[in-house]
Amino acid sequence: MTKSILTAFLFALGLLFLLPVGAARADCLEPEVESVPPDLDLSVGLLRISCQDGSPHPAHIVNTNVTKAIVKILQGADKTCDARIDLRYRIDCLRLYYLKVAANLPDSGDYLPIKTAMLDAAGKLDAIVTKYEDDMAPPLRLREGHKPMAKRLPPVRAVKEGFADEAAAEAAAVVKETELIIIRSGGDPARRTQAYTDVAAAVEDNLVILRSA
Repeated sequence: MTKSILTAFLFALGLLFLLPVGAARADCLEPEVESVPPDLDLSVGLLRISCQDGSPHPAHIVNTNVTKAIVKILQGADKTCDARIDLRYRIDCLRLYYLKVAANLPDSGDYLPIKTAMLDAAGKLDAIVTKYEDDMAPPLRLREGHKPMAKRLPPVRAVKEGFADEAAAEAAAVVKETELIIIRSGGDPARRTQAYTDVAAAVEDNLVILRSA
């Protein structure tokens, strides 16, 4: 009788040890939805695994929704930094959109080379604007796509009118370099190729912003 009671006690004690482990494992399998910046407008959201079990971060793997969101932001630059504003403001306007792309991408995974390329390009565009900046020109507070109810961008700086074409040519060189970097980065691993090609094409389209006409 005593032996049976002891066996039952040990079995119950074993369950107590197993239950926390099971609960922790359940946490690992339950993904949590992080907040997603509204401008990114992803239907799947960004997911993270709630414990360090070596599981891959779903948002770090290339997928159609994230790629489309990046392209949408870059196309937004075409609609905002266009011929409706003077050429000398367009370089800084484009810079803000490249920063916007970078801000919406994770710091690791398949999209890291795109984020790095966007940050590098934004830094180079900033240097161009700073070099030719017109301190006397008032900054613009543009609305995205020039829509009356859209969000305003941060202040957009101007370059000096006499250097607008020169500055735009330098900025175009940065855009072309960025396009090439993204294309080259998309080949390895091969699963990134189509996504990177789509993003590179959207970057190439940004060249229209820097034309005088």
